[in-house]
Amino acid sequence: MTLDRLLRWVFFCGGIITAIFAGYMFYIDNIAGGAAWLAVAVGFLSFSTRIKQEAPEQESTSQDDSDLHDMAVLIADIAVMSLQNIGRTVPPNTREIEDMEEKLKKFLDVMPVSESERADIAEKFEAVREKARRNATGRAILRSSRL
Repeated sequence: MTLDRLLRWVFFCGGIITAIFAGYMFYIDNIAGGAAWLAVAVGFLSFSTRIKQEAPEQESTSQDDSDLHDMAVLIADIAVMSLQNIGRTVPPNTREIEDMEEKLKKFLDVMPVSESERADIAEKFEAVREKARRNATGRAILRSSRL
């Protein structure tokens, strides 16, 4: 445990203890004493929660990138599967497919996904879009044949 973490814990515990004393002082109708203890508690707690920038570790960022990559690919697969009529009663229309693809592109722009994987995801969306077009064409033919 580093000195900074130890000091934060000490300040946190001091803040909690002084907050209890402040509550007791307010309970016995010593408003001035309660206000003073409350001010000290706020000071301790604010020092215990201050944000300090730590030096980034190279090993953790590579692991984080790997985890982010896996999560991005999983989300892309879920988005495509949700449009492939799995568990759906109404097939998606082209507008819904385009909206989902745009949202996914914005998401993948900030994630560490390679171009080949993005091309695979684009192919999956194109397959879903083509299936939606065929379904729409089939429905249009069915409607016109009824007339």
